[in-house]
Amino acid sequence: MPRTGSARASLLLGIVFAVLSSSALADAALDRARQLLEQRQPRQAYELLLPLEAQRAGNPEYDYLLGIAALDSGEVERAIFALERVLAVQPENALARAEIARAYYAAGERETARKEFENVKRQPIPPRARETVDRYLSAIAAFETTRVQAYFEAGLGSDSNVNSATASSQIALPSLGGLIATLTPGTTQDSDLFTGLAGGVSFTHKLNDAWSAVGSASGIGSFYRDATDFNRLILDGSVGARWSRDADAVTVGALAQSFLLQNDPYREAWGGVAQWQHNYDDLRQITVYLQHARLHYPSQTPRDADRDIGGVAYAQAFAGTYTPVLYVSVYAGQEKERDSQYPWLGHKPAGLRLGGQATLGNGWSAFGSLAFEQRRYGGSDPTFLITRRDNQYDAGIGVGYLLRPGVTLLGQVNYTDNDSNIQLDKFRRAVALVSVRFTY
Repeated sequence: MPRTGSARASLLLGIVFAVLSSSALADAALDRARQLLEQRQPRQAYELLLPLEAQRAGNPEYDYLLGIAALDSGEVERAIFALERVLAVQPENALARAEIARAYYAAGERETARKEFENVKRQPIPPRARETVDRYLSAIAAFETTRVQAYFEAGLGSDSNVNSATASSQIALPSLGGLIATLTPGTTQDSDLFTGLAGGVSFTHKLNDAWSAVGSASGIGSFYRDATDFNRLILDGSVGARWSRDADAVTVGALAQSFLLQNDPYREAWGGVAQWQHNYDDLRQITVYLQHARLHYPSQTPRDADRDIGGVAYAQAFAGTYTPVLYVSVYAGQEKERDSQYPWLGHKPAGLRLGGQATLGNGWSAFGSLAFEQRRYGGSDPTFLITRRDNQYDAGIGVGYLLRPGVTLLGQVNYTDNDSNIQLDKFRRAVALVSVRFTY
């Protein structure tokens, strides 16, 4: 297995010196830094170059040398930032891409490192460099025989509508001749601050060249300052098997979820999923899936239902300065009530989701999403004497900043507008959250 610090030297150092010497730069600082790196003294080179960052950042030769010196001195975060600046100006620079792959490997981001090393292998690089890249890829593959990933996130937020309720204080009841009813506290919109906590772990274990065992467990909770009746915790778990060959992968598995409201079971779900995924190339991917879930509401058994959803999703990555990734998905299905006496509780959902993310450089990233879901219910509501129709719109936007490898500061805002023909079910909600995410 290759070791980043064993020789404290660049992956392609000898080649880089030949390339840089041809540029005939009359720069004493850069020349001295190159000499120090040749002499296997990366710390001295790093200390020489770092004070010049404010003036030289954005110069590819400077940023490249700083990235190598930082990486071989153990300053992985600084190395990633410097090499990102090189690739922002020179996205086809295979040498810089090889070094940032090495930096991601040192930071423990093996999947990102693997993708970058594979990108480098497709470039016309010297045999010695290709051998080094192959050693890294072999080390990553050996690690990934059993792959475990985990995360933990904690933050503070603001919720404009903790109970997803109408803003109206009075509604008309057609079943009672149009009587105007005044809603009680807890059934109308309420805002509050909250603490958000989330965490999860996933694993993939290769059984042979084709089959792998997969699984995950996660939890996400919102705990309010005043509106504690709406404290919620969602626990998810899954286990299954994946078959893969070449560009195709098929996954089947079992799913379970428990939704707790104020520490009491509100909804339980269990079921299964089947998914086919095809990679057209390193930049394009399509997924087709089917899900079934049996829903149970312990305190509201008339709402028990069977939910079946099918959908297709497409993701596209783009090469370039900001390496954006965009995705789109469409889905449809049915949530069928199990008690035929309550047809107005079942519905048919159909929706569209759009989203994407981009790396902005210097540790910054951005992400966003748009979604629309239409729900058509199965019978006339006995209180409002009409069949419910909902159109829900969702939008979200956020930014992230890499504080250090594995630690990201996140800020995000999400907005929901549920437009319903029944006033009691019409609501708007905005949630803002600032959090810190740890990945392992």
